[in-house]
Amino acid sequence: MNIKLKGEGKEYIEKLILSGAFINIDEIIQDALQLHAHHRERTKTGLLRKINSGWNGPDSKNSINDIISAKRNTEGI
Repeated sequence: MNIKLKGEGKEYIEKLILSGAFINIDEIIQDALQLHAHHRERTKTGLLRKINSGWNGPDSKNSINDIISAKRNTEGI
């Protein structure tokens, strides 16, 4: 697989290698992919926790139309 980086991304990778933090670009990409996977999993877990909290929480006294109207009023939609 070939990846062509330009500008800040290329400079950042060069600095990481020159600093000795990584031996080569393969190590940097592997590290970045692991961090990305970890971030996605944490985001997904957090969203699922919030969704479950909403589903398991008390029922709203507002109708769906009340909720939509309130949202439109606060966001100027």
